[in-house]
Amino acid sequence: MGRPQSPLERDGSPRREFAFWLRDLRARSGLTYEQLARVSNYATSTMQDAAAGQRLPTLPVVRAFVRACGDDEAKWETYWTQIRRIIDPDTPYDMSRAVEPPWADASGRGENGTEGSGTAEGWYLQSLVAEVRLDAEPIEAIEKRLIVATVNGLAEIATSVSVPRHPDDTSESHELEAELLDGGSLEQREQPFQSYFRNVVALPRPLQIGDHHEYTLRLRIPRGQPMAPHYVHVPLQRSDHFDLLVRFNPLRPPQQVWKLEGVSTTVLYERNPASELIAPDETGEVHVTFRGLRQGLSYGVSWMP
Repeated sequence: MGRPQSPLERDGSPRREFAFWLRDLRARSGLTYEQLARVSNYATSTMQDAAAGQRLPTLPVVRAFVRACGDDEAKWETYWTQIRRIIDPDTPYDMSRAVEPPWADASGRGENGTEGSGTAEGWYLQSLVAEVRLDAEPIEAIEKRLIVATVNGLAEIATSVSVPRHPDDTSESHELEAELLDGGSLEQREQPFQSYFRNVVALPRPLQIGDHHEYTLRLRIPRGQPMAPHYVHVPLQRSDHFDLLVRFNPLRPPQQVWKLEGVSTTVLYERNPASELIAPDETGEVHVTFRGLRQGLSYGVSWMP
């Protein structure tokens, strides 16, 4: 019988991120650690240690873990190699500490909304205007997106949202509700990973190169599910403009709010202000605007409740 696994505090460090996604992979496979050990021909304790976040597991252990869960070994080997390079003591200090998960290229997952942004071939994001209502129950975000087609015959687009767990959230379920308010029809909703949600929007008509199209999504966190204390857009393709309004409850204002502009995703999990502090106005609102966003970096706000 394996030992109970301790909760994993997701602090953005490379080892913890790798362990987080190994845990997510095992959870999606439906295997217990004992079953995982039998299938992989490793000890149960070895499988648990691989996802403990204390050290990076060896590549053979990772391969066996992933193979037993039925996932793509090649992509995970690439991911492991990138993590191994980052934690190497000889790696230059100013090298980016952010590494995309192994499925990013295949599914186009990024971070925007409560941390996510979709990426897809055939279009780019000219403008994203988001209003986040932290004073509402349930918490919701209205995202108005203006895209520009870069191919002829673009009939649908896929966008993804990452909703990381709040550090105090230990519940089994983790959900996000999505509703398309205008600009097409929501044909597909998926949750391929515990914290990632993918939506496919069918457009009213096929777009041609240079055509503009606007659509609006409402994203809601279910009642009672706490939200991680940040909201960012991390473009994985061209993104020209991001306008963000966050409304806090004026009766329960945050201790601090700070702006995130072009920072690594690892900064999102640090508990201290990373940059410029912002004071909410009398209605509890903060408003930030970004232009010419760089791919793979985070833009938005973070706060200390």
